[in-house]
Amino acid sequence: MTAIVKKMSRLIEFVQKIPQDLVYILEFQDVDEQEMKILLESVLFNNLEICGSAIAFEPNQFYKDSLYHATYVYRKGDRNIYTNLNGPEYNYFNKEWYQLPKTLMKPTWSEPYFDTGGGNIFMSTYSIPFSKFDGYKEEFKGIVTVDVSIEELKRNVQSVGKLWNCYTILVSGKGTVLSAPYEEWIFKESIFTLASKLNVPVFSEIGSDLKKGISGTKNLGRFEDQNDWLVFYAIIPINQWGLIMLLPRNDFNKK
Repeated sequence: MTAIVKKMSRLIEFVQKIPQDLVYILEFQDVDEQEMKILLESVLFNNLEICGSAIAFEPNQFYKDSLYHATYVYRKGDRNIYTNLNGPEYNYFNKEWYQLPKTLMKPTWSEPYFDTGGGNIFMSTYSIPFSKFDGYKEEFKGIVTVDVSIEELKRNVQSVGKLWNCYTILVSGKGTVLSAPYEEWIFKESIFTLASKLNVPVFSEIGSDLKKGISGTKNLGRFEDQNDWLVFYAIIPINQWGLIMLLPRNDFNKK
């Protein structure tokens, strides 16, 4: 359990470092559209851990007559796709990945989501706000992002389940199920709704503990027509997601 939490924490820490160089460049020099495309393509080429990266500007900050300007490059198969997220149809100003870091003026992780009109996959976005000094004060200019595919994170979690021959569940900071042994749970349930639907109140207790940043072990009781299950759960401190492992006690005692 500790090993996979450390592994995922290292991955997330690594991802958080990726956009920092872009922020430095944007804060100290002007770039045109072609230069942004090259920078973003370079980020994806050198970092297989991410599936997309964007530079999104405040209104009229890139072109004086342009309300929207967001350059985005994302991975599709073995190709990098260049696009713009411009226009009211996508309206990135209302997206959590833009609004939250702008409001807090600090880097943030988004709640996982399906990026319709962008990468068109389930992802979570790490965003860093950037500003420029106008001679008197720092002026907020926009957001730099990198995206992580939830599918890639699921593979990491599921590999642990196969190794330990147990059920593994990955939940977001709000408790949304991101990876689970049953496909119908993923993005359709939370650890709290599962507690009610499966009549497993311990799940609700675990969800509350994870929201408080608490890791631990609990007796699950009867589950999947078997008695006496154990559940281990741990917080991933970097982004406050939670990892949950369910294992019959008899199988645990054999390990």
